[in-house]
Order: sequence, then C-alpha cells, then structure tokens
Amino acid sequence: MAITGLTEESFKAILRENLTPASAISNPLHLKGREKRLREIDRAFNSPGRHVFIFGDRGVGKTSLAQSAAVLHQSSDNHPIIIACDQGAGFFKLAQDIARRCVPTREVVERVKKTKQGGINLFGLSLSAQQLIEAGEVPLPASINDAVNLMRYICQFHSREPVVIIDEFDQLLDATDRKYFADLIKQVSDQQIPLRFIFCGIGSTLENLIGVHLSTDRYLTPIELERLTHDARWQIMDTAAAALGLIIHENLRIRIGQISDGFPYYVHLICEQMFWAVYDDPQFTTQCRPEHFTDGVAKAIEGSQTSLRLAYEKGTQKYTDDYQEVLWAVADDAMLRRQVSDIFERSYHRIMADRPNRKILTKEQFYNRMNALKDERHGCILTSTGAGWYQFTENVIRGYVRLQAEKHGVTLGNDHFPVAQA
Repeated sequence: MAITGLTEESFKAILRENLTPASAISNPLHLKGREKRLREIDRAFNSPGRHVFIFGDRGVGKTSLAQSAAVLHQSSDNHPIIIACDQGAGFFKLAQDIARRCVPTREVVERVKKTKQGGINLFGLSLSAQQLIEAGEVPLPASINDAVNLMRYICQFHSREPVVIIDEFDQLLDATDRKYFADLIKQVSDQQIPLRFIFCGIGSTLENLIGVHLSTDRYLTPIELERLTHDARWQIMDTAAAALGLIIHENLRIRIGQISDGFPYYVHLICEQMFWAVYDDPQFTTQCRPEHFTDGVAKAIEGSQTSLRLAYEKGTQKYTDDYQEVLWAVADDAMLRRQVSDIFERSYHRIMADRPNRKILTKEQFYNRMNALKDERHGCILTSTGAGWYQFTENVIRGYVRLQAEKHGVTLGNDHFPVAQA
C-alpha cells in the first residue's frame, strides 16, 4: 500500500465519494463545472409553469445535471421521481410509471386524507381509479386528460414540490408520443399543477427531440450541455486527489484532460484507475507518477463501456491495421468537425512521424479510409457533415479513441502545452 494512513476500506470510500464513472452524480457539491447550468435551472424553476429540457452528446453529463438539479428543487418531504424512456414504452405507459413511483402506502394515504379538509380531491378520476391507486395499483390512462388528472391526483400524495426526471427522452421514437408529452407539459403548466419536469435527451437541438408543437417552447427552458472546460476537468481530478492526500503533476493533469475530451466519464474513469495503481504501488508515494498514469489508461480501456469498445473494434479491426491511426488523426484536435485535408496534413503526418516502423498512407489511401469509416461495415463511426468535412457520429467515442492512442504512446489533442517535469 503506497498511501500511508488509509485502509483499503477508507480508500474505497473516498473513491466512491469523488469518482463515479459508472453512475450519475446526484450531489450538487460533487458536480464540477456545471454551476452556470444549475443557476439557469434555478431561475427557470423560479418562473411558475416552467420546465427544463437538458440535451447534448451522450456521456456529457446530462443525467448528473438533472439529478443534482432535482435534489436542489425537490421539497425535502420526498425524493425526485426518475423515469427512463425506452423504445417499447409509449407516453401512456410512462405516465403510468410516473404515478406508480408516487403511490404511497395505505397508511400515508389515510394520513393525507385526515390532514386535508374536505378529503382527497379526485380531480376527474373515477372512484374506482382512486380505489385502485390507494390499493397500490395505477390504471393505464386512456387519454391526455386522464394523464393530466392522474398527475394532479398523485401530487397530493408525493410531496409539496415534486420534481420528475424523464431520462433518455431520445428513446421515445414515436412522434405521437412526443406530442403527448408536449400536451402534458402545456396542461400541467396551464392548470397550475405543482409538478416540475426535467427532460434529458441526446440531441443537437430541442426541436429534434420534442418537435415544434403549438406553444410548447413557452413552457420549456432548453439547456444545451457542452463538454467540460479544462478547469472543470482538473477540478474533478484535484478534488479526488486532495481527499486521498495525493498530488497529480501538471503534465498528467493536462494529459488526462486532453484524453477525456471534456466528457466527465473519462476523467472519472482514468483517475479512478490511476489512483488504484498508486494504492497498489509497493513503494510509498504522495505523487501520481507516469507509470501510474500509464497503468490507469490501460485499465480504463479494459473497464470502458462495452458500446465504446465495440464501436472502436468495428471501426478498426479490418483486413488492414491502419484504420486506428486514421481515427487517431480525426480525434487530434479540440474541434469536433474537421476538414479531411487538415486531418491528413496536420494530424496524420504528425502522428506517423513518431511511428517510423509503420507504413504511411498516401493521400488517396487516407481519403478512402475516411470514406470507408462512414460505412456500416465500420459501424458508421464517422459521419460526413459537408464536402470534405468529417466528425465522429457520437462525440463521446473520441475520448475512447484518445485512450487507445495514449496506450500506443501517441498523445492527441495538444490544445495545451505541457510544462517541464519537476
């Protein structure tokens, strides 16, 4: 054990508290670099009838922002309601799921009845529906009015200020179901139902996710979540390192920040594995050394999400082994969208200059590889966004590509200059 004074259990506890690559962050104190977005949500919720839609790339931290904001705005008498969409569930099933999460025990129902003068308001629900709900069963709504009445009725039991997170909204493919949600937002706001919605979805615009419907945008505050700044990436590392009594050298901080490409998942994952390498070091140290970083990168690749590994493997493991260097070149810049000539001349040649034993592709061969990477045979890992312009189909894959390049001794994304090693 290389960290004096820490048992394995206390070391694990500190890691769990500060680094969570496998789960969303729900504690606002641990959400780094999102203070501005939390303020925007706070101001949106200050306006009666306003709801929030968080959208952006996969892996950029939408769910963490939603859960942290929900914790801040959900009244203390209960927890936020979290619902995940899937392709098999339509609007009415999701509305039923929301209500199910709010159904209290019979004892709570009776207590609420006693505290409410005049009893429980049915808000248009039938007596049989009320009896089902109080017995723990929620009927499937048959119309948008049923769903609205169900929301209003359930609010009496859940809390003073309930917050509902609708996660993975992009999985809701049917335009009719999205329209129903637009209708629900409007009715909840117009009828002053004390319910706040936070939607999350992968997408580049709000219109693509929920569509344009009547005056829905009047009720929604769009929050486009960008990649983390370098300062926020470093704040995640430094907070965890300080809790462990460790120091990360500036060069390693910069390299981790560059590899992560602004996606918090990679910062958490690399740091978690690097700190374990320090812990397993037989020699005492208070600094994360290059060998710990190298081991952390290798373990981060092994522990990455299966979908990322499969996307990279499908894109590169073909009859020739030069596709990975092409992908490295695409990821070698802070810009997401790049011209193919710039990728070839400024990135590919720089990468290959440090790999003298590798055959360098001609310009024509390189362009052919780039086009091939758009095909299904390569998992459509790249997409063309105009004549000669390319980017990753999912930007989160860039971070995994950078991890692989680092493992092979190639540093990408030199948007910061390294400092001299002390």
